Amino acid sequence: MNSLPDDYFLDADDELIAFLEKQGEDCIREIHQSNALNKENGQKLLSILIAGVGSSFLLLTQRTGFDYLTAGMSVFLVYWAMCAAYLVRRVLVVRSRALASSTPYALYHEGYKGFTEGDYSGFESKGFSAKHSTLNVLRRYRLADLTRMAEMSKQENARVGRELERVRIATILTPVCAIIISALIYLFF
Repeated sequence: MNSLPDDYFLDADDELIAFLEKQGEDCIREIHQSNALNKENGQKLLSILIAGVGSSFLLLTQRTGFDYLTAGMSVFLVYWAMCAAYLVRRVLVVRSRALASSTPYALYHEGYKGFTEGDYSGFESKGFSAKHSTLNVLRRYRLADLTRMAEMSKQENARVGRELERVRIATILTPVCAIIISALIYLFF
């Protein structure tokens, strides 16, 4: 989708442009809401991980010898601490994101000032058929930017969801690993 030409939407009529603008802005907004929900779920998971690590640490400091329970709690502590670090590093880290709106200068820079009839002829050769105005041209070029922003946001949202899922799976598997280690220590040592 990154190879979408800037003039891709020049041949669209005004009604289609209005519809596509609304869809593009709504799409970006929904993706951002989904991303915010993923990060909120990550925060909740981080709270659980911190509580589990803290509890395990307190229990370990109360133990005097090394036995099967100490081994299991140690595995639990280390694994959940690694999950928490991974969660913070890959999911909760603050990253810049695309905005559904643009600054006035980004929308109306020097390239859009003073279109001549020759410019409009060039646009018409690419399918432009609307009334000759800067706004009509600008809206069509902005759609290509909205499309790129939506694609970038979708990729980021997919990445955050994938990383959050990995941490969830690792968090769920941690007690299983701790029980297996405890059982092995109990049976063989």
